Amino acid sequence: MRSKIEAAARKHGYQRNELVGKLMSHMRTGRTQQFLGNLAVIHVPSAGQPRLLPAQRHIMAGAASRAKELRFQLYEFSAELDDMDTANYARMLHARGVQGVIFLYTEPTGLMADFPWAEFATLEIDYGQLEPVLHTVCLDHYGTMTRALAQLQSLGYRRIGLFMKQFKDQRIAHKWSSAFTSFQSHGAQIGEIPLLITESLDQAVFERWYRKYQPDVVIGHMDEALDWLEHAGVNVPNDTAFFNLSWTERKRPCAGLDLRLELQGEVAAETIISQIQRGERGLPEDPRTIMVRGHWVDGPTLRPPAAQ
Repeated sequence: MRSKIEAAARKHGYQRNELVGKLMSHMRTGRTQQFLGNLAVIHVPSAGQPRLLPAQRHIMAGAASRAKELRFQLYEFSAELDDMDTANYARMLHARGVQGVIFLYTEPTGLMADFPWAEFATLEIDYGQLEPVLHTVCLDHYGTMTRALAQLQSLGYRRIGLFMKQFKDQRIAHKWSSAFTSFQSHGAQIGEIPLLITESLDQAVFERWYRKYQPDVVIGHMDEALDWLEHAGVNVPNDTAFFNLSWTERKRPCAGLDLRLELQGEVAAETIISQIQRGERGLPEDPRTIMVRGHWVDGPTLRPPAAQ
């Protein structure tokens, strides 16, 4: 009778619902009826960034929280710390009942190129390996930068300078610098200060650039620039203002961009769970990118609007 039912199901195109099967299995073993499945986040390190950044930990926290709300367990792994090849990873993930895998990269790398994509629902956060291309969740770097520059312009700043380490710009496919130079070149009245993007960025390099071009506001990822400005005798924000491109990682009070890191993780969890619910596995024929917008945060390193 079972064989007849299975044959009829195949004939009429019925497919196994893995979530229902997983739920029924847990119900039969006496586990909670709230459980639906398991996910994994795999941090993929690089030579330039071998360990998780604080920002990435915020992303993972957001993914874990949203997964729990949707009745999924999220496991966390690091490709370097676990010291396993991709075949061992697949066996381990299967043993834990993982159905979907979120890859968290620091820069493009081929470390997971041999991963058995066909066996899992997958996506990546930010920019990972060039091939294969997965569904992606990331910050809208271009739009976020453009809106921030427009707001700085509205506050009266007319000589805006961008500084960052080369690694930071490369790992996001030059989205920050592209948005900045595009905004500069379209008559936005923010000046024509050359970008300071260099492999080694320290106080001496920054001060030479600052003294040569005299920006009225500097924007970048490193709030060490506040120390460098103060060392050069610059009053912040009266002489020159500072705007942090990664406000969540600030070490001192400042204005900047909240990159919505937890939200990126939440969206990643929602997206991969929807793939599982649709029964999607393997590499997507048409990879999709979901972008999250950053939020402006006021702070003491900008002059208040009334002073403009």
